[in-house]
Amino acid sequence: MKNLNINSKYVSPSTIIVALVVLLIIFFITKEQYILQQKLEEYTLLKNKHLQVQQYKEELIDTMNLSEKKTNFLKMIVPPLDEVYEEEINYFNNIQTLINENPDNAILESLREEYNAKDNLELLMALKPHPKSITLAQAAMESAWGESRFFRKANNIFGVWSYNANEPRIPASVMRGDKTIWLKKYPTVKEAIKDYYKILSRSWAFKEFRKLNYQKENQNPYLLVKKLQKYSEKREVYTQELSTMITYNQFTRFDDVMYDSPKVKVTPKKDLLAMENGAMHYDIPKIPSDDVLKVEEPSIQQPPIKEEN
Repeated sequence: MKNLNINSKYVSPSTIIVALVVLLIIFFITKEQYILQQKLEEYTLLKNKHLQVQQYKEELIDTMNLSEKKTNFLKMIVPPLDEVYEEEINYFNNIQTLINENPDNAILESLREEYNAKDNLELLMALKPHPKSITLAQAAMESAWGESRFFRKANNIFGVWSYNANEPRIPASVMRGDKTIWLKKYPTVKEAIKDYYKILSRSWAFKEFRKLNYQKENQNPYLLVKKLQKYSEKREVYTQELSTMITYNQFTRFDDVMYDSPKVKVTPKKDLLAMENGAMHYDIPKIPSDDVLKVEEPSIQQPPIKEEN
């Protein structure tokens, strides 16, 4: 009987395992690349959709009359303002309780340093939020009812300057001399409102404002705005405009207590309408960032430059 020699190729189990591992690696890499590609495409679609929606909103706002713009503005501002105000008042109450229980707490020492307060009383003055009517009036004036470029592009509703090159910011549309004016860029309107409250709570320029605001019986917005003359180079004229803005738009309806408008001379109607329509709005904001407001002596700003259309 002849021996039958069968030549067969033998594949070891280890080789098969290695091949399977390689195939699995290729599969997972391909799958991850596919998922990443899908996410990038989805992100691009969402980004384009967001830009289209934003452009549509801006075009829609441009076609609105003043009354419609005001309504739209309040819809954007009031909800985040309500949130910030509630957070601020709750924090104020918590710190007040902490002071009563342990006035020498290390947390209080840190807060006093953060808010430039020499004692716990000044700290409470700094932490107590002022009436919403003032915030709305300033927001409306500084952003021309939400039409300013630095509000549309950066959520910078109060026109706060930026002096930190490492933070998100945008340049003003015009320069002062050979210097670029930078404006803070906020991720949301809520963050802009929080920063605004913090600026007013820390700056030397608004010490009298905080002191009056702390007295519950004097939390009258018409009295408080008189202490904001250092917010703008227009000084007393600016505070009169704020008072008129609060009265004309009935902003006290958003406050915990409604005060009657003072029976004093107010801005003439024709001037008020000019202000309402944004004709008096500037691209260069009226208030620098908190870092600048810490200085001991006030620095008078140059006359603002009107925003380019």
